[in-house]
Amino acid sequence: MKKRVGSKKISVIKKSPLSGAIRDLGSEIRSLSKERIELRADLKSVSSSLDGDHDKERELQKKIARLIEKEASLNKKKKTLQAEVDRVSDKVNKISKIRSEMSDI
Repeated sequence: MKKRVGSKKISVIKKSPLSGAIRDLGSEIRSLSKERIELRADLKSVSSSLDGDHDKERELQKKIARLIEKEASLNKKKKTLQAEVDRVSDKVNKISKIRSEMSDI
């Protein structure tokens, strides 16, 4: 009977370090699980932010395209108006030349 008691004590002693290690592993697993949850939340936040940034980028690209079209239209209008100014300026110069010639007579 003494041997059984002794063997029980030995098995209890052997279980004690194992149960401590198991507890440590359980604690580590819980810690890693919390960290994984936090990382997933961070990833979701970053992903959402990235989606928002992509939407903003597309919006700005469309705005740039509209501004480029408007700039081209304004440049065309400027060219047309400059041609008109040049034409009127030529007429004014001709009229001035005719006046000058008439005043010489």
